[in-house]
Amino acid sequence: MSNEAEKDNINAEKDNINAESEIDFSVVDALPQKDADTEEKKEKQEAVPLSKLLRFATPVEYLYMFVGSIAALASGAALPLMTIVFSSFITSFYAFEYAKNTGIGKDTAESKLNDEVRTKVFYFIGLGCGVFVCAYTHMSLWMMSGERQAKRVRELYFASILRQDIAFFDSSSTGDVTTRISGDISLYQEGISEKVGLILQFSTTFITGFIIAFTKGWKLSLVLCAVFPLMAIAGGIMAKAISNDTAKGQDAYAAAGGVAEQAISGIRTVISFGGQEREINRYMANLEYAYKAGRKKAIVSGIGLGAMMLIMYGSYGLAFWYGSILIVNNDMSGADVLNVFFAIFIGAFSVGNAAPHITSVANALGAASKLFAVIDRVPPIDSSDESGKKLVKSEVRGRIEFKNVDFWYPSRPDVQILKNFNLVIEPGQTVALVGPSGSGKSTIVSLLERFYDPSKGSITIDGVDIKQINIKSLRRQIGLVGQEPILFPETITKNIIWGGDPSEKEPTMEDIIEACKKSNAYEFINELPKKYETLVGEKGALLSGGQKQRIAIARALIKDPPILLLDEATSALDSEAERIVQDALDNAATDRTSIVIAHRLSTIKNADKIVVMTKGEICEVGKHEELIAKKAEYYALVKAQELKTQKANTEDDEDDESSVDSQPNDDDTAILMEEKGGKLIRRVTTRASTVKTDEELREEEDAIKSKEKTPFGRIARLCRPEYGLIFIGILAATVNGVVMPSFALIFSSIMQTFSRTDDPDRLRRESNFWAGMFAVLAIVSFLTNFFQLSMFITSGERLTKRLRTFTFKALMRQEVAYFDDERNGTGILTSKLAVDASNVEGLTGSLMGSIFQNVINLVAGLAIAFVYGWKLTLVILASAPLVAAAGFSEMKTLAGFGAKTRKAYENTGQIVHQSVSNMRTIASLTREDTFKDMYYKAIREPHKLAIKGALLSAIGFGSSQGSLYFIWSLAFWYGAQLVKTGEYTFDQMIHVLFAVIFSAMALGQMSTFAPNTAKAKLAAISIFQILDRKSAIDPTDNEGKDRPMPITGEAELHDVHFNYPARPGVHILRGFDAKVDAGKTIALVGPSGSGKSTTVALLLRFYDVITGEVNVEGANVKNWNLEYLRSNMALVGQEPVLFDLTIGENIAYGKDGCSKDEIIEAAKNANIHNFISKLPDGYDTRVGERGSQLSGGQKQRVAIARAIIRSPKLLLLDEATSALDAESEKVVQLALDKVSKGRTTLVIAHRLSTIQDADLILVCKKGRVVESGTHLELFNQRGLYYELVNKQTLMKQS
Repeated sequence: MSNEAEKDNINAEKDNINAESEIDFSVVDALPQKDADTEEKKEKQEAVPLSKLLRFATPVEYLYMFVGSIAALASGAALPLMTIVFSSFITSFYAFEYAKNTGIGKDTAESKLNDEVRTKVFYFIGLGCGVFVCAYTHMSLWMMSGERQAKRVRELYFASILRQDIAFFDSSSTGDVTTRISGDISLYQEGISEKVGLILQFSTTFITGFIIAFTKGWKLSLVLCAVFPLMAIAGGIMAKAISNDTAKGQDAYAAAGGVAEQAISGIRTVISFGGQEREINRYMANLEYAYKAGRKKAIVSGIGLGAMMLIMYGSYGLAFWYGSILIVNNDMSGADVLNVFFAIFIGAFSVGNAAPHITSVANALGAASKLFAVIDRVPPIDSSDESGKKLVKSEVRGRIEFKNVDFWYPSRPDVQILKNFNLVIEPGQTVALVGPSGSGKSTIVSLLERFYDPSKGSITIDGVDIKQINIKSLRRQIGLVGQEPILFPETITKNIIWGGDPSEKEPTMEDIIEACKKSNAYEFINELPKKYETLVGEKGALLSGGQKQRIAIARALIKDPPILLLDEATSALDSEAERIVQDALDNAATDRTSIVIAHRLSTIKNADKIVVMTKGEICEVGKHEELIAKKAEYYALVKAQELKTQKANTEDDEDDESSVDSQPNDDDTAILMEEKGGKLIRRVTTRASTVKTDEELREEEDAIKSKEKTPFGRIARLCRPEYGLIFIGILAATVNGVVMPSFALIFSSIMQTFSRTDDPDRLRRESNFWAGMFAVLAIVSFLTNFFQLSMFITSGERLTKRLRTFTFKALMRQEVAYFDDERNGTGILTSKLAVDASNVEGLTGSLMGSIFQNVINLVAGLAIAFVYGWKLTLVILASAPLVAAAGFSEMKTLAGFGAKTRKAYENTGQIVHQSVSNMRTIASLTREDTFKDMYYKAIREPHKLAIKGALLSAIGFGSSQGSLYFIWSLAFWYGAQLVKTGEYTFDQMIHVLFAVIFSAMALGQMSTFAPNTAKAKLAAISIFQILDRKSAIDPTDNEGKDRPMPITGEAELHDVHFNYPARPGVHILRGFDAKVDAGKTIALVGPSGSGKSTTVALLLRFYDVITGEVNVEGANVKNWNLEYLRSNMALVGQEPVLFDLTIGENIAYGKDGCSKDEIIEAAKNANIHNFISKLPDGYDTRVGERGSQLSGGQKQRVAIARAIIRSPKLLLLDEATSALDAESEKVVQLALDKVSKGRTTLVIAHRLSTIQDADLILVCKKGRVVESGTHLELFNQRGLYYELVNKQTLMKQS
């Protein structure tokens, strides 16, 4: 099944999803209309016509290409012109030989030979100078033109991605987009750069050769021309087939890139569930599709080129046979026939030279279709559209009205999300939306932000329909804080500034500080070493959940928006921070319209209006006290969240043996911890260094890499499974390499045959024999080209597949800290996987066959030359270092600049990844232009490097092309001296010259491989660095490790001190002591940054402690078999990571080889079965990228089911119910209580109602346990826990 068909199936599955009562599409990115999607796919499947490949070129590039084309044409004409000089040179020698043999006019002939040879030598020197200038010009101009156009396509593609509506991203994975912008643009650039110049050069050689041939002998030329349509047909079919297979291969690689992006961005989930092997298998499945397309391409290439060579050499046999008839009939002289042969030979040979470059253009056509389809797509809601009413902030009152709003997602016309929704929000009012998951609360926010348009009805702001308002102007009046705050890997200052209105003056430092004070972020920021200049990491990973949320709130407040939308804005905060932030938000909401969505009802008690929703409709409206008094829906929600404050009739809990009475040191440095805080301390120092320093470090690394030797030995060892294929390929390349020298011998011999005009019978007899030899050469050439290309390309495809697999496996082996490093960001690693393995193929694929063939050609040619005349051969070889030096200079320059350019472009991949994965946030901030400018700025430097590299490397190319003519001029001059003195016969000299000419052609052709080999070297070094890296905590390194039995889930942290290596000055855990008894439920509570989630990371051994011990079942986790340790634990995190699989597959991710019954049982325990069973495809429903097809609550319940199916002995719940509404939370909590029986459970929670029944509650502060006991014991102690409880109490106690 094709990749496109599979995408259609996936979309069909998505289209069928039915929400009914429980679905919430609040966080769903709507898919494009099915018809439009199908049209897009049809468009994508068709390669771009050649006429549109250069559609983005400017007049300057057209000028470059025009001048470059003229230079390429001139360069290509030089070789056929040389045949005229050569034929007249031969005529001079014939005259000299005749005079010498007959003795008539010998002195005159010698003098004439001297004069003519001198003239011809000057012609050769002139041609050499001309070729150098032309070759330099066409190579540099085409490379510059290609780089400039590729840069523009990068910009246009990225700009088009940024303008797309939110729906677009549902059908495009982040990995797909980043792979396209790195891999596909590289293919596109290759096909519009110097390859075009080389095609033009070889095409001119072909055409000029034919013109000369027709001038010298039209009859013979016409006979030869009759076979060339066959060559054109063969070449055309080959190019078309290769283009199609390349497109299929690129699709499969893009899908593999999507898998890699999901796995790397969700690496904690993958590691904790031991999912490395499953991700590797998913990745390999996509690589298999790509390999099959590549294998087909190999066979097509082999047959295509082999057929072209068969036709070419067959035509020579025909020409020799027919030429002999013309000579016997006195229609042509022998010299003219030879000249026609030579001209036709050079012209036809150029077709073979052009073939690999034609393939590059064919690949570019395939890649361009994908790129142009996105560039040309005009979204239904276009953020770049300047039309519509522009709002003035000071005039916006903020009155919002929903009139009879019905809403269906376009791709699901049968599932209604909002039903005749009517709501008026007066200016300055704070309105809270509450209700179960799937009731459509967050959809209201999405419609107001105009991520989607209502299906029916209208939404107005101050009486104006929002469809009539300019999109950016609308969004600039709204401050949005979402449930999962997205921060960008920049400084805190930059993140907050980006919340400002881009059309207004940039916020000052005073504005930023004021916003941070309002969001309760001021204090913790000031405790950071670099304060506001601290980098927050990818997705804000360097900060705790609470810290991220507070910065997101500051970002929303910085532009002082008339309308504020808070979608679970305080869900990640602990009780203490939540209360302060809530007060700040209450103050901030003054004089502005606010819509608040909350599951934690304590946050919306003071709202002017509380709207209770269910199934897309409003069922209750009123204030907190009014709705409590009604004792209906809202009252039930409140009761579900209420905390006990009196002793219930239950048995007393056991004595607290683990209580630690330790006082926090108020002078200690601030602790910045939570699960993501783990990443914080690990990375903040390395990331806080200036960008300049990072760039300097990268430049140093690249400089070192370019100086390293190419690891041929290791690549050869990696190719071991293909030794059979490579052996056949080498054998074919060896024979193929001998074809040209054999041709030289046959051609030299035919020259002698054609001079025997005094014996027509002998001439015909020998001509027939040599024509037969050409027929043999034709068959041999077909077979050798087929086996050489098909074997080498197949082995290259296999190596690419294996390298990608090995690299991905190596990445899956690394410890969590490796992914914390900014140099190993998701975008950078996926870019490496996409580009490097393909580049290494340059040393093993068809290029390796061509190099081997040319080496054999060179050796065989020189062997013939030495046999016939060693003196002349040595003189020519003495000048060979000139060519070698030019080629070496070209390769060295390309390698140096290639490294810098590749690394610089690789880093831009990170910007693309951030943008695509966070499009909703960028759209709401209207920062599309900011990211566009960032990307444009980021690609400026690599672009400059590429241009500089083009100008310098072209010198080497020009030298290597032009120097051949200088060598020939020397060879002709010295050969003439040897013949004149009688030391050589003319026959000897001509054999040496022919042998050297063909050797020189091989050398010249090899110089064109320099760019590919240079890229391959750097890519190989880069890959081997990943493969050689030894993971600090390797899950596969389990030899001699413990597998304790039985497993009860008992765990203990004893005197644990922990700080991340990158920040040894900041302590996270400071003598942390905790004992988790088997079969008990232990809860960790406390402010954000107190080290709660760190304990989970240490138990799972994401990191190792500095001092102290982490023991499970009495054994240090360092001594455990790591896979076995994690297989007995299950983690449900604060922000659930789901993969783009079916619901069933996501649940089964928790346990290898589980049955359908087990999946259903786990879903029932997690209170998700009823919802799933109502979906048309049930458990086979796709969840979308990052679970985008499900609401937050649904995602979390799937994540809980995934944990439950594991039957863990130690269940780790890090804010596991934070995303659930009150009703679902209560049911899930009961389910968790049920599945907790018989197993040990460690719970981290800010919402205290979820842990009030825990066997033991540990209150953490600044890396230590400060209180411990049961809920009622701690409440009655009236300490820190008592304060936390009071802040979450919803109803006054009687």
